[in-house]
Amino acid sequence: MNTPTIADTPDLPAPAIAPINQAKWRNRIRATGTVRALRMQETPTGSSLGCEIGDGAGSLLLVFPGRRRIPGLELGARVLVEGMVGLWRRQLAILNPYYELVGD
Repeated sequence: MNTPTIADTPDLPAPAIAPINQAKWRNRIRATGTVRALRMQETPTGSSLGCEIGDGAGSLLLVFPGRRRIPGLELGARVLVEGMVGLWRRQLAILNPYYELVGD
């Protein structure tokens, strides 16, 4: 199963990029940040990859259920993400975000 990327929805207008500290529960956000941490968690029901990104204004958790790794998603990588902000283990997070690796 592939996670869709922002490029997969060219017919939709792109919302403005917001600082990560503007992420609010049950609101969509489009933000850029640098990967600060990666965590792979195994549970009895499967695995998930957690990725924390930050932009100097804040940090946000990205969760990819069923994934152990994503090529190119590594410490220090810059990403553009978009999705609905929810809660994951009491932390603001986007589950299965649209993402795109971007240059500096």
